[in-house]
Formats: sequence, structure tokens, C-alpha cells
Amino acid sequence: MTKDHNIIVPNTFLLGAQKAATTSVYGWLSQHPEICAPLSTKDLAYFTREDMYAQNGLGGLSAYYEEVYQGEDVIINGSVHYIFFEKALKRIAQEAPDAKCILIVRNPSDRAISAYQYAKKFNWETLDILDAFAQEEARLRSNDHKVVSELTYQNHGLYHQQIQTFLKHFDRSQLMVVLYEEVSQKPTEVAKELYEFLGVDPSFQPEFKVLNATGQVKNKTFQKVAFGNSPLRNFFVKKVLRQILSEDAWAKLRWKAIHMNTKNSDSEEADELLQARKHLKEFYKGDILQLEAFLNKDLSQWK
Repeated sequence: MTKDHNIIVPNTFLLGAQKAATTSVYGWLSQHPEICAPLSTKDLAYFTREDMYAQNGLGGLSAYYEEVYQGEDVIINGSVHYIFFEKALKRIAQEAPDAKCILIVRNPSDRAISAYQYAKKFNWETLDILDAFAQEEARLRSNDHKVVSELTYQNHGLYHQQIQTFLKHFDRSQLMVVLYEEVSQKPTEVAKELYEFLGVDPSFQPEFKVLNATGQVKNKTFQKVAFGNSPLRNFFVKKVLRQILSEDAWAKLRWKAIHMNTKNSDSEEADELLQARKHLKEFYKGDILQLEAFLNKDLSQWK
């Protein structure tokens, strides 16, 4: 889908939710020969960020596709935060009013805890989980986009509320909602349904990989050097790596480093996380009931 002959505009959006297997599903979609889904645009929150959309318009987003687009019918942009920011939904509706949108929803308590652990993994979060929850309302009022996006764990799980905001700007037929449990338990069926929704060959079989699991850090020193905020690291990335690597090559290198330094989490949860679950169960009760009725699906496991 193009606005003119020069600008490439996505016509499909993976809206979220955060820590709900969106990276894995994006990977399945990207393998389909009729779909253009470069890794560099997975979690490129273009429509939420003033330094991107507001300053560069669609031309800045188009640049991410120009080196990889080969005339595919479906062009995808994915950000786990789009569903969370109404301004992003408004902008997408303005630029691609006929877009198809995909939302993956996960047990919100599991999702909130996973998002917190992910933020701790990358040293974005310094507080204990219950203290972080207590700071959430203040963080939502922050002028720092990263704080609002990454450090507001509870509110990202209010799916029914977010879907109602979506429906202010799009028709219900433009949205496909997928349960995280379905992605995990029946990936072949989910992939087929996604392909059918997007109007591409549903018989295509992708390679099913689990990507971007939260896990635990293998080597903390490597994590700090690779993903920290030191002046030396930032200089090397900006002045060396970003100068010689394309957007897609840079994205592949970053994801490879993340996966290489991640191991499976311990199965036992500390008392603090058990307390967090108790708090979250109460926090989400009403929204889960509304979502259950809206989707006409049994979400009793979430409750």
C-alpha cells in the first residue's frame, strides 16, 4: 500500500501486547513470501514517538522498508505499545485507514510480571515490583516516553479498555485478537488463521521459533556492556555500528545478542512475586470479565 510512488506505507499493524509472544508471531509472519516484515520494524514504535512520526512523517518510516520491500501485498509494522497509546492509533487510522491489525493478549498478571522482569533484565527498572506498581500512576504522567512505555506494567494489561479505544478509530472487522495460550499450544492453527485474515496463502508453513523470551541474563557484564548507557558504548554504536550496518542488519545483530545472553528463568517465584500476583488478580478482575464477554472466549484460567 502506498500513498504515492515513492513512499511505502504499512497496511498491517501488530499492535501488541507487550510480552505476549509478539516477536515470535512477527517472525512467523515475516517468513511468508507475500508479507514484507523486516526485523528492523519489529517494535519500531514509529507512531508513538515525536522524534520519529512528528518530525519525519511517513517518509522516515518508508526508509526502513526501501531496501527489503519486493512488492509484497502485505507490509507490516509492529510495536507492542501501539494499542497502549491512543495517539498512535489515531495516527495509524489517519495514514492507513483500511489497515488490518493484530493484537495478542496474555494473562495480564503473567504479562505484567514478565514485563517487569524484562525491564530489570535491561537495567531500566531499579525498584522492587510492588514499589514499581505503586509508582505507576506517577510514571504514566511522565514526559519520558521510555518510562511511560516500558515501566508501566499494570496498565498495559487492561486489554478490553484498550480495544474500546481502538474501536473509536477502526472497525471491529479490522482487528484480529489472538490469545497467547493459542500461540503456545496450537501455533500451526494460529498461523493459518493469521494468514487467512491477511489474505495471503494460508497453506504456507513457517518455522516456529520462540523469540524474545524474558528469561534470565547469562552474563551480567556482557549485558551491561552491550545494552548499558555508557558514553563509550553509545559512541561505538552511533559512530561505528550504525554507520556501517543497515537498519535490518543492526536489528538482527541486536536480537542475536539478546538471545545469546538469555537463559531460561527459574520456575520458583519469590514471596514478593506471589504478593504481586495477588494484587494483580484483583486489579484485572473487571477488565478480564469484560474482555471475556467481548471475545466470547473462556478466560477462566486468567481469573
